[in-house]
Parts: sequence; C-alpha cells; structure tokens
Amino acid sequence: MTTVDAKITRPIENVQTLVDRIIRRIKVHRTCEGFTDAQMYLVLDEAFRVLAPLPAMVEANTLQIEPPVVIFGDTHGQLNDLLRFADIVGEPPGTQWLLLGDYIDRCKKGLEVIMLLLCFKIKYPSRVNMLRGNHECQKTNRIYGFYTEMKLKRTTAMWLRFNKLFNELPLCATVSRRQLCMHGGISQHIKDWNSLTELKKPHSIQECDDGIALDLLWADPTNDACEFRFNANRCTSVIFGDTAIKDFCKRLGISMIVRAHEAVQEGHQMMPGNRLCTLFSAPNYCGNDGNCASVMHVSPTFKLGFTTLKPRIETSTVPSELLKKLRSETEAKSPNPQPGKRSEIKDQRSNYNYSAPPLGAAEQPEIGRIHQFQPGDPNQEVDSASVRGVDLCTLIFGPSPAPPPCLAPPTLGRARNVVYLEH
Repeated sequence: MTTVDAKITRPIENVQTLVDRIIRRIKVHRTCEGFTDAQMYLVLDEAFRVLAPLPAMVEANTLQIEPPVVIFGDTHGQLNDLLRFADIVGEPPGTQWLLLGDYIDRCKKGLEVIMLLLCFKIKYPSRVNMLRGNHECQKTNRIYGFYTEMKLKRTTAMWLRFNKLFNELPLCATVSRRQLCMHGGISQHIKDWNSLTELKKPHSIQECDDGIALDLLWADPTNDACEFRFNANRCTSVIFGDTAIKDFCKRLGISMIVRAHEAVQEGHQMMPGNRLCTLFSAPNYCGNDGNCASVMHVSPTFKLGFTTLKPRIETSTVPSELLKKLRSETEAKSPNPQPGKRSEIKDQRSNYNYSAPPLGAAEQPEIGRIHQFQPGDPNQEVDSASVRGVDLCTLIFGPSPAPPPCLAPPTLGRARNVVYLEH
C-alpha cells in the first residue's frame, strides 16, 4: 500500500485586501500581530514597488503635491497620537498627507506606525507622501530602538528589509514650488532647483553621510544671523541662520521652508520672519518631555494653520508647587479675552507678541493673533460638533501671499481647526 502526501498550499492573498486588513487591525487593536512574516514581506515588496520610481525630491509634476495638504513632523512610534491626529484632520484619501520622516525609534509602536503609513501609501499613492528622516537610516535605527523592536516582534532579517525600503524614500518635497519641505534643513550645496531635481536617493550609509543628503536629513536652524557652520550639537551636518534662510528662499523663489527633526515645546515654531517653520507631531515625547504636538494645514489659497495636541499630565504624581506653576503657565498661554479687552502673551523663544482681540473686531487680523472661540459664537468657522467638548482656538493670519516667485513669507488665514485636545 502506498501513500501520497498532498502538499497543501494557501492561495496568495491579494495585496490590496491584505493592506485593508492591516490598516483595520492597527486602527482597532493597535498591533500587527496575527499577520505572518510572509504577509509582512508582501506589503514591504509592494511598498518598494511604489517608492522605488520616485525621485529624491517629490514635486507637483510627479505626485502633484498641491494644497490643500496636511504636513506632519516626527511621529516616532507614537501610534495613538498619530491616530488621534488622523481622527481630527481626516485620513487619506479625503485628506492629503505629507509626512516629514522619523516614523520609528524612541517609542514602542514604530513597527505599527510605519506599517500603517506604508499601507496608506500603497492604497492611496498620490494622497500620502512620505519623506525620509535621519532615523530612517540603518546606523541610526540600529541604536535608537527600531532594531530592538524588530528583534522582539519579528526578525532582524525583516529589520534589514525595512532599511532597504527606507533607501527609496524621497528626501524632500515642494508644495507648488512655494514651500520646500524636508526632515532636517537646507544645505549650502543647494544652488538652485537643479541641485534638487538632479539629486539621487542615497542607498548606503556612506551616501547618507555626505553632501546635500546629509543636510536634508540632519541640519538645524539657529537664531543667530549667520550663514552655515558645523553642527556641534549633533556632531554632523550644519546649522544655518537667518541670513542663510533669506538667501536660500530668494535663490529658489520660495516663501517658506517647513522641516521637522527637533522637539519644540508648542508643537510648531516659526522662526523670526516666518520663513521657516519647525513641526513636531509626537506629544509628550518619549512619555516625559511634556511638549505639545502639531500638524500644519496648507489651504488651496496657500493660507496656513495648525492643529495642536496638548499632552496630558498625571497630576497625582506631580508635586503641588510644580502643578500650580504648570497651571499658571497654561493659563498664560491660553488667553480667554473679555469683551472690550485685549489679552497679551509673549512667546519667550521667538519674542513674538501675540495679541488676542475680541471676536468681531473690525480691524484686520495680524499674523500671530490667537482667537479663542466661545460656545455658540456665530463667527466660529469650525464645526463645533467635531470639537467634542474641548476648548477650541484658531490662529488668525492675514491675506495669502502673491503668486510665485514669492519672497515674502506667507501670511496665514483662518486655520481649518486649531484644536487643543488632551493627550
């Protein structure tokens, strides 16, 4: 008597179906568990197919990054906060996303964050645009958490596959050639647009550590009125001052540089002159920084606004004196103007004076003014049903700039919804 061993093979799952399942699993259960390594590799292979043809600079004629668009800073594995932002600003394809890198490291859900974003990129390739951050480099994420996370959750072989995929992420993007967006900062080696359109994506550790690519991933701005000098804080790349920023914007004919890379306390920080904005989208970074987090809205008329999440502080573990100080600082930074009165606050980092006149004032709103809407206010432009009982503030800015070339910094219009929520 002979026996025949029948080899049972499972049919190959459709990639789009698998992507939908992973998105649902991450959003509902906050995990990728339950999917095999083979299924994960299938998604990575499809993401590689989507990203590989992209140039180092994403612009309108390749992926049509045109406003309206929502721009994210660092997320660093903080999945719950990314999903909270998605609930507020909307998900693709209804909302176009531009993410400036650093999706992994530092926190525990780097795998889930990067898988969710890659699935969105596969499903809506023209509505989700992902740039490369310095943590999407192998020598960085080997040290700061992603390697350990992948070793615990999956395999080191999959970690290597992710890093091969990260090599295909673009380094910068332009929104209508009026904003230049990157993770780190500008470079003295960028002479004109050709320097960016001819730039090649780095595919090795050595290529990431040299030239324009290094600065786009690592450079930082400084308040000093300087050109470029060595970045001693990071021991790599450069720092650049207001003089370099003005010259760079004039040379490329842009109105603003948008970058991430630094944790700023209010979630976003405008440099003096409003030619550069730093975004950071991970509130209470690493669980102990106590910072806010923001995303930027760019409207079809090129007006800008910010949605900001405040961190939640566990008051039971905070000394009473410190808690009193924190509450007083919070009240000072969230004015509640009375009719006929003006409330002034001062941002110590940027030396801006923000003035909050009562709603309905006849004068033209100026850049940096903060209006705090009251319940039932007829002038409120945001659907109150979406606020869910929290305080609502909206930044008011002046008219949008003239068409390119626009060397003056953009002035901002009413934000779509600048919402301060508890984290």
